[in-house]
Amino acid sequence: MKKARSLRLTVLLSACLLSVVVAADDFVPMILPGSYGPVELNTRVRTAADFAVAEQAKREAMSLKLTSVSRAEKQVVAGTNYRLVLIVERAGSTRQAKVMVFQDLKARYWLKSWEWL
Repeated sequence: MKKARSLRLTVLLSACLLSVVVAADDFVPMILPGSYGPVELNTRVRTAADFAVAEQAKREAMSLKLTSVSRAEKQVVAGTNYRLVLIVERAGSTRQAKVMVFQDLKARYWLKSWEWL
């Protein structure tokens, strides 16, 4: 009697575990509100990238030229944070930079960080 009950319990738990595994396999992660997510390389991203390069050129007191945007993510807050990886020409060589640009609600841009990779 105990053996049969134990077997039924094992089968029931196995079935439950299998249904959880199958359900988890179909799970598609969603972007949570307030988190960074991928963004298309549109005019807003290009404007943020152009701003970042111009601002960093002022800070370094040298000529920088944006070649391309290789990756872009955005986070919507009270404004928008753009996290970008840029390809930039600097002193005759091409380098990558990881940058963060904030666009406030009045459409003003702020370069928050710039890291040469």
